[in-house]
Amino acid sequence: MLNRLALNDDMVQLLVKSFTQETESVLNDISKDYSMGTGNFRNGGSWDKRFGRIKDVALQNDLVVLTRSRGIWTFVCVLDLGTGSLYIFSKEKNLDVVIKNFGKKSIHYFHAFVSLNSDPLEFPNQQMKLFESLPEEYESKRLLEVQKILGEEYPLVNQVIFVVGQEINKKIVGVEARLFNRYFELIDKAEWTAYVSKDEYSDVAVLNDPVVENIDIIPKIKPSVKKRKEDLAKKKNKKKEKEENNG
Repeated sequence: MLNRLALNDDMVQLLVKSFTQETESVLNDISKDYSMGTGNFRNGGSWDKRFGRIKDVALQNDLVVLTRSRGIWTFVCVLDLGTGSLYIFSKEKNLDVVIKNFGKKSIHYFHAFVSLNSDPLEFPNQQMKLFESLPEEYESKRLLEVQKILGEEYPLVNQVIFVVGQEINKKIVGVEARLFNRYFELIDKAEWTAYVSKDEYSDVAVLNDPVVENIDIIPKIKPSVKKRKEDLAKKKNKKKEKEENNG
């Protein structure tokens, strides 16, 4: 069950919670504050919030964050340099549509990403005929597309794992990690639903931080950031003392 590919349990927990934590309350506040009556921004805004949380957790826990754009869509994925595994986040209904369209003229970036994975396992004859008939041009486009998306990080990626959320009533209630081969045949999967956010956790979390009150994990302030804050506080105190002396 992805034991050789997955992150450690603590890191999985943090990423899954950042992916599944609710976004409706934040979007409701934005809609109210800025009088956005139509709600057209909600889907993009929801993903912006999710990607922001994923990015914060990954950066503070020694993972590489790749922010990439394809057309008008910008997305975040996470690379574990230790295994060369690239983690792509998607809702199940979206992934299902992409898989159904595999092999057609239009190449989704998911189609491009799985081209980095292994060759197929045993297929029924009918499926083998389908995949054998994929034009060489299609395969070349997939390869060029993934090289274009990953850029300098392309040589660092050994395989792509999809973190897939099952959604009910606009809330992610289940998560699986899925490893496909290059033709979207499922090779392996891991059940990560136990780590789904119950929405009592902070937005940003870091491993091995102490427990404080009802928060299981709290953010860690990087030393450089902490030093800047301390220096700023000292300057403010000196300025205040100078003003008091002059007064």
